[in-house]
Amino acid sequence: MINNLLFSIIEISDKLVGTLSNSLGIWYTIILNAFGVIAILLKVSEFQLKSRKLIFLFASLSALCWVMYFLVQGDFVSMFINLICMINIIIFLQRDKYKWASSKWLLCLFVALQLTLGILSFKVWHDVFAIVGGVLTTLSYFVLSKKTYRFINVFNMSSWVANSISKMYVIALINDSFALISVIVSIFRFYVFKRDDGSEEESKTN
Repeated sequence: MINNLLFSIIEISDKLVGTLSNSLGIWYTIILNAFGVIAILLKVSEFQLKSRKLIFLFASLSALCWVMYFLVQGDFVSMFINLICMINIIIFLQRDKYKWASSKWLLCLFVALQLTLGILSFKVWHDVFAIVGGVLTTLSYFVLSKKTYRFINVFNMSSWVANSISKMYVIALINDSFALISVIVSIFRFYVFKRDDGSEEESKTN
């Protein structure tokens, strides 16, 4: 039943992509890539921010852009994973306020959803990069430590770089590469050169 539903969604999406591409022409490509460009700006800025709320806001908006981008590309593994990532980012932002948002069972649920949808919509072997990236994304936004969040994202963004290279997504590759560079820069900025990342201030207000 689930497989039939996914196949129906893919069929509908293919028809929609064909219709939009034929009706909009070059504007279809421009609109598609616009989602990627906006996502790049949001993602690169995310790792340089100090406020946890702003980090999560930029991350969720970036994920939304990629949901739209991958939807019209027909890459349902990446789309579903980014959709789940967007939802769990919003929920994990509430960890400081609500106990249920800190539940490890909730973390397991999101990871299980990503693995399930990823496997069900699996097309080619390199879809595994998106699945791994989705799991690491979930883990990075679940942790409270900004240092752990940034170190996890080194491996996370590396997975997405591999996903973009294997599928030849130019815009996504630019995003993932710049994001990987940005997170590495943030690690040197905050933990090697000892610039304050705002963790101490936030811990006093939580």
